[in-house]
Amino acid sequence: MADRLEVTEDSAGLPVLSTVLDRVENELLKREQAGFIYVDVVQFHNLIETYGEEVAENLRNLLGQTLIRQRGKLFRDEDLVAVGGAGSDYFVIYLFSPPRRKDAFSPTDLKVVSSRVVHKLTNILNERAVQLGVKEKVDLRSGYTVIKYDPRLPVDKLVEEARREAALKSELEEILVTFVSNVSHELRTPLTCIKGYAETLLEGAMEDRDLTHRWLSIISEEAKRLERLIHDLLDLSMIEAHQVALKFQPVDLRAVANHTVAVLDSYAQKAEVAMATEFDPELTEIRADEDRISQVLLNLTDNAIKYSQPGGQVTVRTRMYEGMAVVEVVDRGAGIPEQELARIFERFYRVEKGRTARFGGRGLGLAIAKNIVEAHGGELEVESKLGEGSCFRMLLPVNPEKESWMDDEA
Repeated sequence: MADRLEVTEDSAGLPVLSTVLDRVENELLKREQAGFIYVDVVQFHNLIETYGEEVAENLRNLLGQTLIRQRGKLFRDEDLVAVGGAGSDYFVIYLFSPPRRKDAFSPTDLKVVSSRVVHKLTNILNERAVQLGVKEKVDLRSGYTVIKYDPRLPVDKLVEEARREAALKSELEEILVTFVSNVSHELRTPLTCIKGYAETLLEGAMEDRDLTHRWLSIISEEAKRLERLIHDLLDLSMIEAHQVALKFQPVDLRAVANHTVAVLDSYAQKAEVAMATEFDPELTEIRADEDRISQVLLNLTDNAIKYSQPGGQVTVRTRMYEGMAVVEVVDRGAGIPEQELARIFERFYRVEKGRTARFGGRGLGLAIAKNIVEAHGGELEVESKLGEGSCFRMLLPVNPEKESWMDDEA
């Protein structure tokens, strides 16, 4: 423990995480457990890139100083606050005594403290961020867990495991909040439409047969939209939970591509978009789930047509590359801004929200496609240049090692 005896501080006046392990170990020996709260600045590295290191460092130091001032308010005087390291974007709070004379910490206790800390820090951080010229809201992320003393593990190992668990919990909670918010938004629009038209009809509008027929048609379309959304959500959740078994069999990619073009041909003609195919004669068959690969290709091609201008062209082509089967969907459409590419496969993420809404998109198709391709042991990539078009690329193993993909416990 000799290397832990000297406590060094960062520029905010907080001890660095690695220097307080002796104190943590002593407390664990006495109490057998400690509460652990993890807080980080979600956009810390983006702040550095956008506004420079000085602004990011000022905000980080403000967080550290605020935590010092909150000792005895949001948590007890004897509790310990530390920073992850020099230039680190995360802080930790060790809570050494359960509240209200309890024998042990509960998740509720830790969640309350964590929520209060984040609320206070967020308010102060964003007030200062505005003064420093930061244009977007700066978000914090927090997680919590309990460190339980284990004589078989060194304290640095216990702390590192707690940090990882708390960080993972913070990410999962953020994903859950975003997911619920997005689902609520997606459900609200068709439900509001159905409710509004149904109430108007019940109030007497049914006497007009033409109007009734038109409004019932709208209600039917919105109900179908809800049904598609629910189907996509279930599909995505089953795939991500490894609860979908893939039916591997020999698949002719040329036939799948031709089927895709045939299915979407009338849609492409209405959009005044030409369809083309290019096939590599060396690529004949692969082993895959034909229905799922067809689902992905239909989604990618449909999107390419949707975002092409009249007079444009969408090409579906196959080729071999370093032993992998490659299927590409290329368009000459509007393209995708470079800063959006990293998020294009996220659930509910839309590049052009207004335009996508008009087309009835739900922001789930690419997330489902990516999961299906990865379930085959492949990759789904995108290259795009704004104003020039996009290329979505499936890379699939010709003979995948694993020929079923489902929950290991099933």
